[in-house]
Amino acid sequence: MIKTIILDIGQVLANFRWKEYLYECGYDEDTVMKISNATVLSKYWQEEDRGLLSQQEVMNLCCALDPSVEKEIKSFFENITETVREYDYSVDFIKQLKNNGYKVYLLSNYGEKNFKFALDHFKFIPLADGKVISYEVKHIKPEPEIYQALIQKYNINPKEAVFLDDSEINLEGARPFGFTTIQVKNFNQVLEDLRKLGVRI
Repeated sequence: MIKTIILDIGQVLANFRWKEYLYECGYDEDTVMKISNATVLSKYWQEEDRGLLSQQEVMNLCCALDPSVEKEIKSFFENITETVREYDYSVDFIKQLKNNGYKVYLLSNYGEKNFKFALDHFKFIPLADGKVISYEVKHIKPEPEIYQALIQKYNINPKEAVFLDDSEINLEGARPFGFTTIQVKNFNQVLEDLRKLGVRI
């Protein structure tokens, strides 16, 4: 029986709309691809989430990957909070789960500076029973240490928990611990999949 719901933040409770934002800036297709490849799609992007490099250090590494768009990359980092928006359903979703007796935890890859913005602006975060954020534990999904940190911090029984994430790789990282997993594609699909597991939602 499922007693615990574990939720990723990006693309589950909040929309990381980085590509839409770049097009809104008025960049052409070639520039958008250059910025994307040097930032979000680069090997350095998740290092800030790991909490070992500052946002400034990650930005400098990204700029070095493609100096032809250095100005645009710096602007992207300076306005990074413009790329994330809380989904309309997130607050009511967590409230309903909790009202139905489930424990709800957040497990997300996030850098310290960006998560401070999330704490200040996302209304769903205080509703959760707890959270493990990557920069705090110096590990990112799908590394086993971050799942272990959540289990130990809140004494979670993975056999009674379901983990929702948009990334199949992150779900693969959770399964060896015994978690049931759901890959998030859209909200209606999430509700359907939870109900199939007997979750009251």
